[in-house]
Amino acid sequence: MAIYTKLTRQEIEDHLTNYKLGTLINFKEIIEGIDNTNLLIETTQGRFILTIFESRIDKNSLPFFINFKIHLAQKGICCPIPIVANSGASIVDLKGKKSTIVTFLKGASLKAREDGYYDNITTNHCYEIGKVLARLHLATADFNMSRENELNPLVLRNLFNKIQYLHRNLRAEILENLDFLEKNWQSNLPSGASHLDLFPDNVFFDQEGKMSGVIDFYFAANDLLIYDFAIAVNAWCFDERNNFDQQKFDEILRGYEEVRKFSAEEKEFLKIALVGAAMRFLLTRLHDMFAVSTETLVKIKNPKEYLAKLRFFKSKS
Repeated sequence: MAIYTKLTRQEIEDHLTNYKLGTLINFKEIIEGIDNTNLLIETTQGRFILTIFESRIDKNSLPFFINFKIHLAQKGICCPIPIVANSGASIVDLKGKKSTIVTFLKGASLKAREDGYYDNITTNHCYEIGKVLARLHLATADFNMSRENELNPLVLRNLFNKIQYLHRNLRAEILENLDFLEKNWQSNLPSGASHLDLFPDNVFFDQEGKMSGVIDFYFAANDLLIYDFAIAVNAWCFDERNNFDQQKFDEILRGYEEVRKFSAEEKEFLKIALVGAAMRFLLTRLHDMFAVSTETLVKIKNPKEYLAKLRFFKSKS
């Protein structure tokens, strides 16, 4: 949700002629995130989100992302619904790139502090996240499209090899953990289409603290359901000092298992999945630190947060 592609008011008005969404009233750039250009647009028919897909997004995966959201919405998961253009397509060219417009969800995401840590995540939030993630996993059981997860722990070495300028001690530590994951990873546990990025900035809550929507499905892919859960634990179950919070973990697990029970094999594997999830976000943040253009308005997230989480979960595995 960074701003890579600048649009003028006239360019947005011209683009809206591809849809039956009324006349443009106002628009605002959304600068959080690192992957796509997003704008909040207000028309005479309501509020919508215009997304322009940037170079990091595989254009061949766009039909999966779009249809995944449509499928989830049909199953009762509150998420942005793609708007169909006059041509009948949900993906439309804009300034030489692919774009989509989706419905606007009410509510707000939790805001991190200036240092990137959250001091406003409650056990109730974690309970709500567990429930919606389990509902999402059940809803995708009959989704008939699939996409390989390019950030699965078994292929993270490819991303690591692209990262330069690491201290030799950190490089050795990461390699040791990659070896550990490749040796211990299992692929025969329950799997399916998953969100794989269910962070606080990708979830909306209403004023009563109830979850009102899930957004940003552009890392979604097929993978282990317990790995998707491990990603959520990494994102939600730490306090403002980056210390693991057992009560938050208990609540996210309780919420999940009220909807879908984990097998004994999944629970045993969770300790490995938590290491894999921490490794993924350590490497993606290290990569973005060196690869994201300084010309964008994006704020690079601190990889040290996930180095600490990696070390914590590895000590428990």
